[in-house]
Amino acid sequence: MERIEIVKKGILSLKNEKSILDNTIKNIEEWMTKEDYSDYLPYVNFLIDNEKWTILLDSFWRMMPFGTGGRRGAVGAGPNRINPYTISLSVQGHCEYLKNEVDFNGELSVVVAHDVRQFFDLRNQYPGVKGILHELTSLDMARYCALTYAANGIKAYVTGNLLDSENSKKCTDRYLSTPELSFLIREFKCVGGLNVSASHNHPDDNGGKFYNRYGGQEIPPDDEKLLKIVEKIKKVNTMDYKEAVEKGLIEYVSKESHKKYIDTNIALSQTESRSAKLAFSPLSGTGMTTVYESFLKLGYDVRLVESQSSFDGSFKAVKYRIANPEVPDSMELLEKTAAEHDCDIGFSTDPDADRLGIIARDTDGSYKFINGNEIGVLLIQSAVSSLIKNNKLSSDGIFVNTMVTSSLQRTIARNNGLKVIGNLMVGFKYIGDVLRNLEDTGRFPPVEIEGIETVYGKTTDYVFGCEESHGYLMTEAVRDKDACGAAVHLAGLASDLKDQKKSVTTYLRDIYRVYGYNRNVLRSLVMEGIDGLKKIGIIQDMLRKNPPKDISGMKVLKFIDNHIVGGPLKSSTDEASRNVLLFELDGGNDIVIRLVVRPSGTEPKTKIYVEVPSTKKLGGTLDGVSKEDLESISDSELNQIIKDTDDRALKIGNEFIKYCLGSDVLGDSYPVVPDESLLVSDLVTVDNKIELCTSIMPQLAKRIEENKEVEQWLNSQLKKFGEDAIGLVKDAAVAWIDKNINNNKEAANKLFK
Repeated sequence: MERIEIVKKGILSLKNEKSILDNTIKNIEEWMTKEDYSDYLPYVNFLIDNEKWTILLDSFWRMMPFGTGGRRGAVGAGPNRINPYTISLSVQGHCEYLKNEVDFNGELSVVVAHDVRQFFDLRNQYPGVKGILHELTSLDMARYCALTYAANGIKAYVTGNLLDSENSKKCTDRYLSTPELSFLIREFKCVGGLNVSASHNHPDDNGGKFYNRYGGQEIPPDDEKLLKIVEKIKKVNTMDYKEAVEKGLIEYVSKESHKKYIDTNIALSQTESRSAKLAFSPLSGTGMTTVYESFLKLGYDVRLVESQSSFDGSFKAVKYRIANPEVPDSMELLEKTAAEHDCDIGFSTDPDADRLGIIARDTDGSYKFINGNEIGVLLIQSAVSSLIKNNKLSSDGIFVNTMVTSSLQRTIARNNGLKVIGNLMVGFKYIGDVLRNLEDTGRFPPVEIEGIETVYGKTTDYVFGCEESHGYLMTEAVRDKDACGAAVHLAGLASDLKDQKKSVTTYLRDIYRVYGYNRNVLRSLVMEGIDGLKKIGIIQDMLRKNPPKDISGMKVLKFIDNHIVGGPLKSSTDEASRNVLLFELDGGNDIVIRLVVRPSGTEPKTKIYVEVPSTKKLGGTLDGVSKEDLESISDSELNQIIKDTDDRALKIGNEFIKYCLGSDVLGDSYPVVPDESLLVSDLVTVDNKIELCTSIMPQLAKRIEENKEVEQWLNSQLKKFGEDAIGLVKDAAVAWIDKNINNNKEAANKLFK
């Protein structure tokens, strides 16, 4: 009882709503006293003994929400953390959903996949504590999940042995990527599936992504049915691993099944040429079993980033430990490897190998990072050109992308006669759902919705689907984004272009000449914890209730609230998915600039998307213009168009961030938002960005002036910013120094080399 009183005193010392504090205390007491949570007691006691009240509050104030695809977040003790208990609750709920809500004939079975993640407590929340969470792997949690499915009479297909003969050790190094999971669900005619993965999140995170019998994730309102069942689960069924195997309730995925998935992707190669020399990094994840294997089977010369080619859930060989191909810095070693081996193009995949990133050799020999929208532009144009070359381009062809993905892709598709579905909400599950509807009803959407054009067709009409966050799908045999098929296609494109003495970057520039250049900028406002969650909600609510009449000096021509547009809301999950606001701005010269704002569904951040088109273009199609037409827009003219458009998009993004953080939206939360703070990497929280420029940098300047030790002090101040923090803040720090320091500028700049 004495410790409970200590907990009460500590939690009540925090500033927050009484209901939140009371619920936190109730949950901590439950985890301290009930046998179900005894395995987590060392972690709870450590936080109590060290008075980590803020961490305890964030860990225990609620049960982690079961989102539209599952649960994902930080590993730790408590109901608002990922751990075997919260994951098993999710699986038990999934079992109830599959047995009672899904119309399915036949034996109930699922595929259970896992990625390479392992909990090393890199956030240093439980230093020295050993227990159930110590070095917890995705494989460990996949075992818990498989046994829960088995205990509920649902067969679980897994990669291989999950325990050795003594039922103790981790003993398989086979992994399934997310797209292969999707493929196998369809191949085995399962009722669903699960991947234990946190995709590209921080190494300390984990989670579970749940799939339906189509190989995609549920969308509203079906996802809410699952959510409501999961929220009511209090007891989890399980059984002995050996017994589950003997009863045939756990079965291993054969290597022959894996081969079918690889062969499906290999068939997507549009050329016999293998002239391009490739570099590849799986960023320490599962892409070795998909993209790399496919490249080898196709006969390409592939050079690996060796330090990132072993399965490593700490991602220690990846800069900032951010294994996300959306982040250019993650390509640092890939670029080095490509340069060392004179490669034409480099590829990287995230830990569960559904996202793809590329770098391509430019005309000056350097390597250019190709962002997610640009990769989509390359793929839709290349896919169309390949169909034209083989006389297979049909007016029944269908291209699909999401609302926040580049409209340039939609222009290319329409100019080449394809049907376009381009108004989807954010998330690849909506692209998967298009295929589901084409398969079941021959149309999308399945019912008439005012303002949305109905597209009729079959899954065989599907050409390509894309989302801006480096997600691509080249075949209807898979129903989630797949790095493998896109990589195979792009390797073929690079080879064909090399044979023509061209490059991927020159090809992209010719696309811009024909269809126009668009700059898409994504900015993120990371705001963690309960307070951050509130701010994210306030930003969206204020923009919805009081939308600005002008943004960055431009008149708002149209404001679209997707809670209103798109038909009645089907469920609370539909409300969350459609929490997307679109502003169309008068950019002058008949240019319409798009700005979209939404809260992330998987991370604690507000996402801001800016799209600025340029004015000059040839029009028509790339396959229909002559060399002379292309040369009519010179390289220097195109360079200026790109620069001007880029500068404008970045300026709009920065000014809108300041508006969102300013007094009109967040009141006095951030009295000052220095311009330099906007130059800090968006991997850093908003609070830390502003602290850098309003507190850390002024203190640094004073310490230099007073000849005090600075390097060790600076490193200690930046520790909370993340791995290799100097790189995350360098641009902002240098800009602050240039603006505010006259004396000792050289000494200050040396710290941020």
